Amino acid sequence: LNLDDEGNDHWYPSIDFDVEMLAKCNDFVKMTFHGDRYGVINSERWSDANRWLLKGEKVTPNFGFDPDLWQPPTNLLSGNAIAQKTMENAKASATFFEQTYGRKPSLAVLTVGDLKRYEHSNRRFQIYSNSASSWFSKSSTGNANGFDVMEINLDASTTTDDLLSQIYHLRDADGIQLMWPLPDHIDTARVYSAIDVAKDVDGIHYVGQVEIGNKGAYPPVTPAAAITLIEEYKIDIEGKRVLVIGRSPIIGSPIAHMVREKGGLVTVAHSQAGKENLKKLVGEAQVVICCAGLPGLVQAEWLNGAEVLNVGTTFDPSIDSLVSDVQGDIGKYASRYSPVPGGIGPISAPMLFKNVAKAAWDRMSSTGAVHDNGWEEKPASLKKMFHFSSYTSAIEACQKVDRLSTVMDHHANMKLTHHCVDGVDLEMEFFTFEAKKITEKDFGAANAIDMVLSEDKVEMSKYSYNLAESSIAKYPANPRGSSKLLKVDSSSNVT
Repeated sequence: LNLDDEGNDHWYPSIDFDVEMLAKCNDFVKMTFHGDRYGVINSERWSDANRWLLKGEKVTPNFGFDPDLWQPPTNLLSGNAIAQKTMENAKASATFFEQTYGRKPSLAVLTVGDLKRYEHSNRRFQIYSNSASSWFSKSSTGNANGFDVMEINLDASTTTDDLLSQIYHLRDADGIQLMWPLPDHIDTARVYSAIDVAKDVDGIHYVGQVEIGNKGAYPPVTPAAAITLIEEYKIDIEGKRVLVIGRSPIIGSPIAHMVREKGGLVTVAHSQAGKENLKKLVGEAQVVICCAGLPGLVQAEWLNGAEVLNVGTTFDPSIDSLVSDVQGDIGKYASRYSPVPGGIGPISAPMLFKNVAKAAWDRMSSTGAVHDNGWEEKPASLKKMFHFSSYTSAIEACQKVDRLSTVMDHHANMKLTHHCVDGVDLEMEFFTFEAKKITEKDFGAANAIDMVLSEDKVEMSKYSYNLAESSIAKYPANPRGSSKLLKVDSSSNVT
């Protein structure tokens, strides 16, 4: 490679290149952050690297490495290693999905107005995140891990109907994330209800879905991150007094539900509980989960040896740092605790993309392969959705399809769904009943439907014929769906 040749310099002398390389170096340094410090070597990764380097040889765990060297305190519940492993698994799933279906799993992120809690997102990204695993740059995170991400930023004046229209037009996305909170004038019930449960990768429907028995509902990502940390560090919450401070629909409420499902004795408090009430509840709790997002709401000395999960974080520009809801020396009063930064926060983005990958696989397993012309092929049917601006135009389309189906002696199943101001969906389905599978007749009928419902003029005479009574015994073929040679003369008579 002539690396000693000073003329063979891979470094391009420019300010832009210097900045780019420095950013990449910073990203790698950030990836070594674990618990409360940079430069930590993950023992599992070290052993994996040894096995790869010494392939074929027996390798002892931590060969050439002291696992106790430069490690965070044992009372820290660090999330960085969990985050890296979760994102790697999501990336592997996305890669295999693309190899299987020829496209990447897709996520659409909708934001209405400027979110106050993301006011310092750029600075937080600079200090704590990297472009391959950031909550604040989902496009770059998706791109680095095999996902297609579309971020849609809408003006704060966006109406409920406009937002509903945006959600409706995201039918091709595998997952939809509608950022919380929404402006006060938005009808949150209507817009969140418009998100299909199958695309709800942010888990806004989670609690209700689980309550009615849907165990496959996607969990909200930050609560899922908290539960993953609990499981990874084997925090025993069954039968324990667990205090959840915070009640938002995307964090506090679902965390309380998840902990209850694991057998915890859950109490939910909030910022209006009053200092004395909160102090008493914190002192009695064996596990405290803080997710209010209010610095100083809890004083560390109130803790009585509890295990603490710091979910709620706030960026304080006066000290250029993230802070938790707990003020004081938490390590002195808690048995174990998740640090800020480096606790639950890093796991949230990987959990989101884990949900997106699963949503993509679930979608394809339920819909089957999609042809270039838009027809979805399942093992026993062909389906396609057509959209019309009005109910009248949809009915007219149904009538056209009915006439064509009668001529072809092969009828489509049709289903209409009215979306008020957003128009009407007409779902078409073809399958051959006797054959119990898709036949060439189904594909032919699907192509004919496309022509009839397109703007191009279709000559119906091309799909009709004169079947003489004497020839009826020769048609249709038996079993239905099979083919039989028919002779059609220049006058369209069948013999």
